[in-house]
Amino acid sequence: MYDFSSYYDRRRNGSSKWLKMNALNESPKADVIPMTTADMDFPTCPAIIQAIQDYVATEVLGYSNATDSYLQSVQNFFKEMHHYTVEKEWIITTPGIVPALSTSVQAFTDENDGIIVMSPVYTPFYDVIRMQNRRIEECALLLQNNRYEIDFDSLASLAEKPDVKMLMLCSPHNPGGRIWTEAELQKIIDIALTYDLLIVSDEIHADIILDGHTHRVLPTVDKRIEDQSIICTAASKTFNIAGLQCSNIFISNPILRQQFIDANLALGIERANVLGMVATEAAYNDCRDWLEEMKQVIETNQDLVTDFFESLSPKFKVMKQEASFLAWIDYEELAIDDQTFNDFLIHDCDFYINSGEMYGEASRYFFRINVGLPTEKLKENLDRFKIGMEQRFMTALSV
Repeated sequence: MYDFSSYYDRRRNGSSKWLKMNALNESPKADVIPMTTADMDFPTCPAIIQAIQDYVATEVLGYSNATDSYLQSVQNFFKEMHHYTVEKEWIITTPGIVPALSTSVQAFTDENDGIIVMSPVYTPFYDVIRMQNRRIEECALLLQNNRYEIDFDSLASLAEKPDVKMLMLCSPHNPGGRIWTEAELQKIIDIALTYDLLIVSDEIHADIILDGHTHRVLPTVDKRIEDQSIICTAASKTFNIAGLQCSNIFISNPILRQQFIDANLALGIERANVLGMVATEAAYNDCRDWLEEMKQVIETNQDLVTDFFESLSPKFKVMKQEASFLAWIDYEELAIDDQTFNDFLIHDCDFYINSGEMYGEASRYFFRINVGLPTEKLKENLDRFKIGMEQRFMTALSV
């Protein structure tokens, strides 16, 4: 049994989401855990801590590349957890997936080229495209029965444009929590193959799959896409080690792989953090039981969030999460202005979330909750929200 109940005030170690809470509200209530940035407020798996301590005590902290044992741990994890065979030479370490997304834009597209994203989507998808003078081509997801579906007609129409070179895929989807089915992935692959579209697939949430669901690493659906795709992975979300800056990017195509490496070098990016690799190797080898216990806590917390909002008012629509420790909630039926609502959450409820507009204009009346925190602290946050809503917006809650 591992510890998923301890509380930490993470301001002392410079946690970005905790410091952001203080920036939003100069005097947040004591013992409040913010539910914004997607890292978890659980103690680190002891095997990871031990591995780092052993390394620091016995090794020199100099420039280091991935070792054979590190690469083997990555291979074993993806073979055993995802039934995906990765060759060692395919693995490129980077300081994170967002840098890899940025490098992919730089390496495989030119200025003013179009890049498809399925909106709403994780904010850096937009940033790495806009900030490199590429064009965002939005394939808006269809909201049907409180579930996102892919508009394949729109996707094909965008893909056939001659200057659209890439699809940036979020799989599983953030913030909606969808795991794209095998049939959906096959349709995406077919369109990409038809129009010679490179797929960059961000699969960072692929290990936190909730009960009854299965994630497919993109090339396991159709091997033909293997040489026309970049698969972005990391242990960072899974084992809560994002601060150690280590991701694994799988590129089977040797030409694309060298282009990616060259673009990284041009940007001054060479490798992952050495302690990130130490932590990842320990996580993949020795922390799978921790992962299974953590997923049970996340299941409990997801159910708690769903039950809470359904009982508070049917006007809240909680999207059924299939993966990750994130919850995505639609409050449009409350008919409350989004800026008013977001200010209310911060100043009246000490309830710190990510507002939906971050992920695209169509989701401005949504908010994203990170449920990766001790269950009792989640309950405290939800209780403050309920009290605040009933004091200020009781009429809006009523049907």
